[in-house]
Amino acid sequence: MRRLLLLLVITTIWCSCSSSSESNDFGMELYYELTSLNSGMSGKILEKEELDFRESIEFFPDSTFIKQRVYQDSTSTASGKYGSFISDGNDYLKLKYSKDSYLIQTCGNSMVEYLRILSESEIYNGGYLPCDGPGYYYTRTRK
Repeated sequence: MRRLLLLLVITTIWCSCSSSSESNDFGMELYYELTSLNSGMSGKILEKEELDFRESIEFFPDSTFIKQRVYQDSTSTASGKYGSFISDGNDYLKLKYSKDSYLIQTCGNSMVEYLRILSESEIYNGGYLPCDGPGYYYTRTRK
């Protein structure tokens, strides 16, 4: 069942299913917004309305992505390539960034970030949890 879900998500990402009236989406297939944070060891959940920023990840059919974080007075972006894999029965997206950025959510000094696919509409990054950082929940908000 998980392989079927992964296949569905990846097919949705890679297939060009949009009509010409949707061409303003720049060929974007999937758009996820940060909806909540698990604040680490305390276990406190912060909803996006409680955060001082908004964050999104756009996945494109050519296996590229753009992550954007918007504060009241500034915007940061990071980009790279993504792929998928299965580990210990869980489905993941592997994001490999083209340049170092504070937006890379992982412990250590890595240019790679892993997002667990929880469902067709939700992904999770727990890359900071081993170093007592937050976990990031993203929800698909549009195609």
